[in-house]
Amino acid sequence: MKKNKIIKVAIVGNPNTGKTTLVNAIAGTSLKVGNWAGVTVEKKEAFFKYGNYDIHLIDLPGIYSLSNNSAEEKITIDYLLNEKPDVVINVLDSTTLEKNLYLTIQLLEMDLPLVLALNMCDEAKKKGLKVDFKKLTRIICVPSIPIVAKSGKGIDKLLEKALEIATRKTEYKRDRCKIRYNSDLEKELETISDVMRNLQPNLLNNFPKRFLVLSLLEGNSFFVNTEIHSEIIDRLKKSREYLEKLFNSDISTIVIEARYSIVLGIYEKVVKKEKIDKEKVDFALQLDKIFLHKYFAFPIFLLILWLIFNLTFELSTPYVDWLDSVLGNVIAPYIYYLLDLLNVSPLFKSFVIEGIIGGVGFVVVFVPVLFTLYTLMAILEESGYMSRVAFLMDRLMAVFGLNGKSFIPLIIGFGCNVPAVYATRTLENPKAKILTVLLIPFMSCGARLTVFVFFTTIFFKEHQALVLMFLYLLGVFIAGLVAILLHKFVLKSDYSEFILELPPYRVPNLRYTVKYSWLKTKSFLYEAGTFILATSIVIWFLLHIPFGTKKIEDSVFGNISKTIAPLFEPLGFGKWEHAGALISGFVAKEVVLATMGNIYAGEITEEKHAKPSLKETFNTIFLGFANANFQAITNLTHLINFKLIGEEKENNGDKSLINAVSKSFSPLSALSFMVFLLLYTPCMATVFAIKQELQSWRWTFISILISLSTAWIVSFIVYNIGKIVI
Repeated sequence: MKKNKIIKVAIVGNPNTGKTTLVNAIAGTSLKVGNWAGVTVEKKEAFFKYGNYDIHLIDLPGIYSLSNNSAEEKITIDYLLNEKPDVVINVLDSTTLEKNLYLTIQLLEMDLPLVLALNMCDEAKKKGLKVDFKKLTRIICVPSIPIVAKSGKGIDKLLEKALEIATRKTEYKRDRCKIRYNSDLEKELETISDVMRNLQPNLLNNFPKRFLVLSLLEGNSFFVNTEIHSEIIDRLKKSREYLEKLFNSDISTIVIEARYSIVLGIYEKVVKKEKIDKEKVDFALQLDKIFLHKYFAFPIFLLILWLIFNLTFELSTPYVDWLDSVLGNVIAPYIYYLLDLLNVSPLFKSFVIEGIIGGVGFVVVFVPVLFTLYTLMAILEESGYMSRVAFLMDRLMAVFGLNGKSFIPLIIGFGCNVPAVYATRTLENPKAKILTVLLIPFMSCGARLTVFVFFTTIFFKEHQALVLMFLYLLGVFIAGLVAILLHKFVLKSDYSEFILELPPYRVPNLRYTVKYSWLKTKSFLYEAGTFILATSIVIWFLLHIPFGTKKIEDSVFGNISKTIAPLFEPLGFGKWEHAGALISGFVAKEVVLATMGNIYAGEITEEKHAKPSLKETFNTIFLGFANANFQAITNLTHLINFKLIGEEKENNGDKSLINAVSKSFSPLSALSFMVFLLLYTPCMATVFAIKQELQSWRWTFISILISLSTAWIVSFIVYNIGKIVI
């Protein structure tokens, strides 16, 4: 059977044009995320079928131009020139076409098979902007499709048009719409082309002529993999000098202004400004007066953060309990029963139940917490509020010698420290970048959240949200303190102004938000699950070597843990079990619970995993899920009625790990343990990201040293102040 040709579709656009939303809407769950080879820039791609076509979708990095000023631009130029996609979808924000069309002009210079996706056309209409899409198509001879990515409107038409172009079913006569700059520039471009044609014609054969000549004229030749003839270089130099003298400006500015003159001409012809709904504009301004208020903005931010954490717990806890019950009362007993039938050894049973199920299970049950938190954070982002937070925090960041741009990676750190470290590549100031990277590990990531939820459920049940908020704010406070010290004594740098375009307030699209949150949760679960399974297995072996050991503390793991345990005695958790859990946290914070499960499972009692009846299985899975839904709605009702704290909740089931941990810690030592977990060295993936982004083992080790010493000092203070107060 003949295999269909794979059609390569590249998506290009400025940042904040809704490109990611469009990619998620097209690719959905088939989207895969990684890094481009040799660099830390994120790579998104997907393979899927659309109609009768097999499509390879590549989401190229968000860029403003093709001028080779950043790693993102170089990646995009390399891909477009060398991979030669069958069609390029250029995503533009219909509300800011004047800004977005500059990249479009450069893509036209590359003579690519192109389709324009004019996103957010609904918002443009609300702003009183009428975009004549058909006229735009006629002017530049490129199909222009209006879409609303967040709702899916126009996406099928966009894909169909893109496939028409890719398969050459529709040809657009570009010769009719050739873009021409001022006559002096055009004359020099043609002269350079003639010299190339005579001396080195292979250059014109291998690259788009207009893009090649303009790039060489501007001094961008990185993509040319052959030596350029000396006479061509001389001709480029003469043209450059002539134009700079004629226009009294540098060549880059001359070319940029030439492109923008075309952009402005197109914009004036295709965009008409209609009467704006003054009430909507006034409403947005009134919201900004509240959310960006000089005195009230920050307390409002804290209140919103507090509500986010309350909602996270109230909505997710019933599902956490349900998943925990399914794992403990259905899955584990059935697997134990199957192993009994196979007559395997007790040691292998222990390996499967404790090493595998016990390890992965502890993270699986916290999927509802992560999904809820990601969803609520995505709602804030899509509404336009998070950009206001970055703008608001610019005032505070100035105290640390940073600006609001540094706050964005720090905010990302609350989800995961790894992408947060990579996000610092947008910081131009090297010292500001190093300082921001050193602060990111103090941001409490989603992996730490799973442990915090577990401990606060046991020791601070009536004040979960308050304790969690204290931990998050403590991380921010310590990061600020460390920033001040580093900025004053080590990384002195000048404050740079922060310019941020505030997006309009939007009503979040629930379907997109849920899909986006699930993709993030699934990605986290996959990565965390891989770490947990490997680490849990290693720890299980360390716990059971030498084989036949009766007491876990006599194992290899126990001896290592006992050696370092005295270091934590002044912090209130000096038992070897606590030290062992923290050792595993060096690999990944989420395996702390898995390690505790491995340690305590062998020291409490031998649990009997009796095979549950069909009725018990049905009740646990289906009735338990129905009850979780009812409890979540009840909790939400209580939250709306401001019954946020103090409601007693019944804890169903005898959970051995909960009992063991509650006996091993006091509330104060548990708080001290969580503080240490919050502040000490992040996971190995983050350490690797720091090394990769800063390209320095020196700063990587400094980051580890700062985190460890800070964690010990702050936990010591918290524990000893707690002893005095209590």
